Amino acid sequence: MRKVLLLLLLMGVVAATQSEVKVYMDQMLEQIFALKPFIASDASFEDPDNSAQISAALTQMAQLSGKIKHEEMISKSGFAVSGAALQQQLEEVVSVFDNGNKGYALWTLRSTLGVCMACHTQLPAVSTRFTAMNADQVLANPFEEAEFLFVIRNFDAAMPLYSKAITGYPGDEVDISDVEQAIYRQLYYYLRVARDPLGLAVALQDGAANTQLPARLREQMERLRAAALRAQDRVYPQFTQSQTAEVRQYAETMMNEELVGDVSLDSPEAAIAALKLSSVLYEYLNAHPDTPLKADILYWLSFCERRYQSMQSLPDLYLRQCVLEHPASPVANQCLADYVDSVTLAFTGSGGTHIPDDVMEELGRMRALVKEHQ
Repeated sequence: MRKVLLLLLLMGVVAATQSEVKVYMDQMLEQIFALKPFIASDASFEDPDNSAQISAALTQMAQLSGKIKHEEMISKSGFAVSGAALQQQLEEVVSVFDNGNKGYALWTLRSTLGVCMACHTQLPAVSTRFTAMNADQVLANPFEEAEFLFVIRNFDAAMPLYSKAITGYPGDEVDISDVEQAIYRQLYYYLRVARDPLGLAVALQDGAANTQLPARLREQMERLRAAALRAQDRVYPQFTQSQTAEVRQYAETMMNEELVGDVSLDSPEAAIAALKLSSVLYEYLNAHPDTPLKADILYWLSFCERRYQSMQSLPDLYLRQCVLEHPASPVANQCLADYVDSVTLAFTGSGGTHIPDDVMEELGRMRALVKEHQ
């Protein structure tokens, strides 16, 4: 009888905790959808008239993140990024936005939301719920709607809208920078997520057929398409947990031989290499979150994802977690140095560099942590 009562008590505690988390998650979703028009549009996000509303929503999200117990979901999914790192990332978004670097804040926000959705959309009911909520708030601009769908990882709905933006240019209020962004999104999806170079080649062929596009952009798409066709028979290697030496050799070879310089539409082979490497590393870390290579993989992910910032990458988050969770790792110093460079850039503008005191204090703690363990 005592065991039954204890079990009922524990079940009640778990149910209460889950109910509390659901309340916070509902509130978080409310803020995400309140920000939807701004998340989807660079111009709206950077418009001073919207600053107060955006700042309030971002602040609320950061506060809610501290109340949500991410770790149970993360442990079930094998996901690599900790709840603490996510909370700190959201707090940094608020700080960067309020200090005036709104473009960087939007890029970081989109990346961070991508992390959240990567974890939560593994549950079908939650994914369906996002879709249902979004159905009542579809944006009039198809490209902006695609951008939001991409952020919440509804790729199946986003990709046709991106294709429409490219093939329908110059219609639907789409400018040439939107077309270029749509191509980067296609690269990300077909190479990093779907691992379907042939699908990418087909999408690029359809887009390049639009004679209204600038000749140079069509040439870039043709070169990307040719590179995708060459890559269709190259496998994405999979490694077992014990193959740490093989993982290291693969990553370092790719970085030294393929990822030289930044990735752009003019460097198709490098774009494919960066996305392929990040896909392989992400899958390995997701499957083996306790690997002794975790610190190195976080650094490698940041290295290759910095090469394609237009594709919503997460280098800052990876670097921060590398330092905070693995300060004794030989790669921690490099992670710290790259993170400091990134933060400095985030708070640098026409008036110089002005890093807030709370961010400086965080950097100081990170430096002390690494120094203590090295």
